[in-house]
Amino acid sequence: MFLFIYSLVLLSTFSILTIETKHTSYMTYVLIRDYFLGFKAPEFSVYNTSEKNLYYRIESIYDLQHNINLVTYPSKQIVARLRSKKQGKTYEAKISIRNITSNQWSDGMIVQHRQWLHTNYSIEWNGYHLSMINKIASWTTEILDQSQGDLLAQFQRRWFSWRFKYQLELFSDKVPESIYLLGLVVMSRGKNG
Repeated sequence: MFLFIYSLVLLSTFSILTIETKHTSYMTYVLIRDYFLGFKAPEFSVYNTSEKNLYYRIESIYDLQHNINLVTYPSKQIVARLRSKKQGKTYEAKISIRNITSNQWSDGMIVQHRQWLHTNYSIEWNGYHLSMINKIASWTTEILDQSQGDLLAQFQRRWFSWRFKYQLELFSDKVPESIYLLGLVVMSRGKNG
């Protein structure tokens, strides 16, 4: 009898832990990392889910720091930049996002915060305060609006692929999607992919 009750408790606990709230995404991208890295940060091609239409390229520059340009296709215009600077053991990066209609750049920051059971970055841009969180036992990274707690985007690595691939789902257009793409690049820099 004890074994039966213990099994029920264990099964119900497992069921509760696996329940996940599904959000409806308005856009999904697949990011594929390039093979050749050399002495620079990983580069990615950003496609739609069919992996046939190229929307962006994430290109890095040979540099001692993390130096990234986000290029939109087919126009090949730079729409965002990321320049890191090491502050001791903490990662900090200045981001610049271009408004396509006004051609004006607005700056922000991505800052790493040391946590014990998860990886946490804050993103500050144009009055928005976002958190990028990856829990230690999770394969998913979430980007949240700190002021309202809304899930804006999430990405996860596709493990059963012969190349490094990520899937990025966007749930909100509050901030430009280039912020989510730069966030993925920052988060993936320390995970070999």
